[in-house]
Parts: sequence; C-alpha cells; structure tokens
Amino acid sequence: MMDRIMNSLSYSRTEWSGSDDGKNTNNTDPTTETTAANTNTSTTSTPNKKSLRVLFLSSDTGGGHRASATSLAQQFEVLFPGSTYELCDIVQLDGPPPYNMLVKSYKHLSAHPHQWKLVYSVSNTRAYEMLADVHMKSAMERAVRKRIMEKGPDVVVSVHPLMTNVPVLACSNITKETGKHLPIFTVCTDLGSAHSMWFANGVEKLFVASEAIKGLAMQRGKVPEEKIVMSGLPIRYDFSVQATNMGERHSEG
Repeated sequence: MMDRIMNSLSYSRTEWSGSDDGKNTNNTDPTTETTAANTNTSTTSTPNKKSLRVLFLSSDTGGGHRASATSLAQQFEVLFPGSTYELCDIVQLDGPPPYNMLVKSYKHLSAHPHQWKLVYSVSNTRAYEMLADVHMKSAMERAVRKRIMEKGPDVVVSVHPLMTNVPVLACSNITKETGKHLPIFTVCTDLGSAHSMWFANGVEKLFVASEAIKGLAMQRGKVPEEKIVMSGLPIRYDFSVQATNMGERHSEG
C-alpha cells in the first residue's frame, strides 16, 4: 500500500530539483510544523537520491490527516534520506471566513453530531462546491501561492479536502512563474465516502483507498481514471515493515 503511494509520488522525480541538504528552517507559527523526517530502519535507500523538501497541507480536524502526513513523511525519508517535511494549515493562515475558523468549528461540530451532519450535507452539494471554489480561489490563491513559494518545497501533498482546489491553482501558477515544475498530489484519507472537495482535477495523482472513493472522484470531481491510484490508506512505516515480515514468515511456512 505505502509502496504504491511512494512509487507514484516519485514517478516524476527526475523533473524535480531536490534539496542538496536536509536542513530545517526554524518556524514558530503554530499553524505550521517543520520536522526532519526520521525513521529507525535498516532499509537501504537508493544512492545519489537528493533529499526533498515536502510540504504537507493539512489541518487538525481529526487525527487521520496528520497521521497520514506523518506516515508518508517517514517513507520520504526512506526513499530520499535527509528529507524534511512541513505541515501547514493554509486555510487557517490564509483563508477567508468561515474557512479560517476550521479547527475551532470542527471541535464544536464534532461535539454536536446533528449540526455536523447538516453542515456536511449542505457543503457537499454541487451548488455549494462551485460557490466555495470561486470564493476560496479569489480570496486566498495569491496568499497561498506566496506562502508556498516562501517555503520552497520540491513537492506538495494535500491530505485535507479544503486544501486541494486552491493549492492546485497556486502550484500551477508557481510553475508558470518560475519555469520549474512544482508537483502536487492528493492523498484522500477517507475510506467509504468522501466530501466532494477532495477531488481537484489538476493534481498529478489522486490516491484513494477504495473503489467507492474512486467512483466519487470520477463522478463528482471529473478526475480522469489514469490520475487515480488505488493505494489504500497510509500507515506508519513500522507497521508496514511488520506486516511485510509477517507475510514473509507465513510464506516460508
């Protein structure tokens, strides 16, 4: 599962300009977190692969988004030793109301399930999706583009539904302005059903965990099938190694 995600994430690696070092920049902003990707593993990485600066777009609205980003970051370290990653909540930093109150609103709604259901149902309609798309792009794309350029990532990975449409446009504009391709990927952290805002068509690849999500991506987001990768959900590297070892022991038996 993790191998399929990382193989696809690195498929166009030759087009990226990886960082030659793994240095972090100090950042005290509570909505961002910069970390050296680190795993205690004996995995042998491919020689001469440059380290990467990876920018994960996420928010503390449930544990799955951060956990997925951390799991993927560990795999980047295995494949590209010395890589660093940063988690950034661009909606809280640069978004217009009501989106910039996302974390606070989530905490309230998670304690009031009937309100959560209403908000989810209304926001998951085609009309709201189109309105939100225009509103968010016009209100925050320039700020998001500036923030991404300041952070200077080699690759952007979104693990949150509200951080797909605007970053896709921002990365496209950055590519045009700099002449350097900045790839952006989406890893959908939902399994059985998913909000329509996960499915921005302009990503390099969209990673999904089930046929149900794949169908939604093609129907609601008009994402071409060739851009969709059935990868399962990201899991911690240690779990992946353990599962592989268990499988090898069973096959030997």
